[in-house]
Amino acid sequence: MNKYILSIETTTNICSVSLFNNDQIISLKEDNNRKHSSLLGYFVDDIFQSTSFNVKDLDSIAISIGPGSYTGLRIGLSFAKGMAYALKKPIIPINTIDSLNYTIDDLNYFIILSAYKNFYYIQEYKHGIKSNDIKFDTLESIKKESKIYGYTEKKLDREIIKINPSSKNIAKIALKYYDNYICKDIKTIKPNYTKPIKFKENIS
Repeated sequence: MNKYILSIETTTNICSVSLFNNDQIISLKEDNNRKHSSLLGYFVDDIFQSTSFNVKDLDSIAISIGPGSYTGLRIGLSFAKGMAYALKKPIIPINTIDSLNYTIDDLNYFIILSAYKNFYYIQEYKHGIKSNDIKFDTLESIKKESKIYGYTEKKLDREIIKINPSSKNIAKIALKYYDNYICKDIKTIKPNYTKPIKFKENIS
């Protein structure tokens, strides 16, 4: 299976774009200044210009679909859909928490991702497998002795093993589960916002 995948990650302040041929990275562009709207298109164009790769030779576009920043999710998915429609290519939607978990070799732990104010998306893992559904809660909901991985821009008084969201992990998961995750009906793909709007209103 020889696959060329363009991978996009925009769910946090980090804008990350990469081009892969199977598990080999061809090019990577990243910036953490929350300038997705101006950088995403530039990064994609720069990758194809600098590598002389023909965009028409892409097999698919992998995109991180959340949970994460509302604005970042909309920008990333809208861009990916636009490219997919124009090139008549499928999209591979990847859960952001799954991409953070990709590099973890551990048993019992939590993964967190900044959400709103002092709230986080929180996913518990037991024996390396997801335990229950993802939560939207504060860090106080996690026991002090628990091991926590994840990503946040905030300075915390809890020990967090930091993992930066990256299009590299998005691409690797997309390749690993290519046939299971690929979506040709791209209009059906929606961002995974996770957080209920009514809950946001309650904590505003």
